[in-house]
Amino acid sequence: MELPKSLEKVSKILSRLPGLGPRQALRLSFYLLRQDKNYQKDFLESFNNFFTKIKLCQECSFPFETMNDNETLCSICRDKKRDHTLLCVVEKETDLLTIEKTNKYQGLYHILGRLINDVNSENSKTILLKLIKRIKENKPKIKEVILALSPTSEGNLTAYYLEKAIKNLKMDIKITKLARGIPQGGEIEFADSETLINALEGRK
Repeated sequence: MELPKSLEKVSKILSRLPGLGPRQALRLSFYLLRQDKNYQKDFLESFNNFFTKIKLCQECSFPFETMNDNETLCSICRDKKRDHTLLCVVEKETDLLTIEKTNKYQGLYHILGRLINDVNSENSKTILLKLIKRIKENKPKIKEVILALSPTSEGNLTAYYLEKAIKNLKMDIKITKLARGIPQGGEIEFADSETLINALEGRK
């Protein structure tokens, strides 16, 4: 039996989302079709605003909403009260949000977007070049880089790779890592505030 082409297309797009396979995507497509018109209208408007009004910060890559097309920085990067000489490197947006909830960190962030699993891949080179460019061009000069990456095999490889590249800049930048409050193999996103505060304060 052939499905309507529009249904197949939506299901295919949904199946590309993390954690959703073809079967779950098709099930979700059927669910959306069964909702009332008001729900479907809100759903469409929300996604339209999501794709048209939200930008990625030019500096840290965190998403932010603005009505000004000329605005390129998120509220954190624009905040003059934060320490612009301190840079915390995280894997993903949810890691940033988890650290922000502690209210103990007042520096800037840099979101990698993914971890490195092959130092010779193009993705790895892109991740590295973007961070190095940020460090070189940041005003005022970066004094400390915190590698706040989850203690997984990929997280440890990424931290090693980034630390080596930053040291090669010979810019006299202090490089620190979170203290071992987070269990080996755990993820920052799921760490509780107290654990993160201790990890931040005990970084070395």
